[in-house]
Amino acid sequence: MITPPSKRLFNRRSWILENVSEASILIAGFTRIDKPIIDGSPRLELIVSRSSGVDHIDVEYAENKGICVANQPEAIAEAVAEHIVGLVVSSLRRITKGHLYVVEGGWYENGFLRGVTLRGKTLGVVGMGRIGSLASLHLRMLGVNKVLYWSRSRKREVEQLLKAEPASLDRIFRESDVIVVTLPITRETKGIIGYELLSKMKENALIVNVGRGGVIDEDSLARVLRERSDILAALDVYEKEPLPPDDKLVKIAKETGRLVLTPHNAGGTDLSMKLTSLLAVKQVIHYINTGEVWNPVTSTCREARDIAGLWADF
Repeated sequence: MITPPSKRLFNRRSWILENVSEASILIAGFTRIDKPIIDGSPRLELIVSRSSGVDHIDVEYAENKGICVANQPEAIAEAVAEHIVGLVVSSLRRITKGHLYVVEGGWYENGFLRGVTLRGKTLGVVGMGRIGSLASLHLRMLGVNKVLYWSRSRKREVEQLLKAEPASLDRIFRESDVIVVTLPITRETKGIIGYELLSKMKENALIVNVGRGGVIDEDSLARVLRERSDILAALDVYEKEPLPPDDKLVKIAKETGRLVLTPHNAGGTDLSMKLTSLLAVKQVIHYINTGEVWNPVTSTCREARDIAGLWADF
C-alpha cells in the first residue's frame, strides 16, 4: 500500500521512486519523470501530465517502452491566455514600471511613462493552439485590428472567427506590434526565435513568451533589448528555471524597465489548478474504463473518439 506524502516539505522525486514500483498509472505534477522513475515502475502503462506541458516527462523513452503519455491542457489554457493579456497590457501601458517608480518616490513626468493602446495594433501569434487562440480572442476584444499567426497546421476555424491570417515568422516579426509565443520546446522549436528574427521587430514592438524557455534564444533577446531602446519584452518561461537572481535578463529588467518577468505561473490560478487535477483524474478513469485518453501525446495511446458528455460535471 502506498503511503500518501506528508504535507510537510518533502522530496517528491524520492517519494515517487520509493512508491512507484507497483503503479500502472501515474499522474505527473512537475517532478521530472525520467528513465529511473519509468524503469522503476515495470507495470506502468499510462502517464498523465497534470498540465499542458510534457517537457518534464521523458516522452520518447516512455513511448519506446510502450507507455501512453497524455496531457491536460484545457483549464490551464484559459489561465495562460488571461496571463498573456495581463503581460501585454502591463507592458504596453508601463504599469509595472509605473508601480516601481511610485514606490521609489517618483511621480508623473510628462511622457516618461506614456504607454500605447492596443486599438488598431497587429498581433502576431507564434503557435496557434488553445492558448494562442484564446489569447487572440481576448486581445481582439481589446481592440487589436489584425491577427497574424504561424502554426504547424492551418487553423481555418480561427481564421474565420478572428479573421486571422497565416503568415511566415519573418512577416510576423516585421509587421506585428505585439508578438505572443506559445510554442512547446521540441527539437524543431528550440532556439527557433533568434537574433535574426528579433532584430526585425517593429519599432516599439512587444514580444511575450508563455510557451517554454529555449524557444526564444535568451542571449539574442538580451542583445536586442540592449541594442534597441524601443523594444519591450515579457517572459513567464526561461531556459533555466528558477531564473538565477544574477541572470542577464534580471539585470536588463532592473536597468531598463522594458522587460517584465514572471515566475512561470501563467497557468497557476486557484480554479485552473483544481480543474486540471479533476480533469486529469477523469481522464484516468476514462482510460481505466475504455483504454482510451482524450489528450494523447504519444502514438502508443488510443485516442478517445466519443467524448460527448465528458465535461458535464465542469
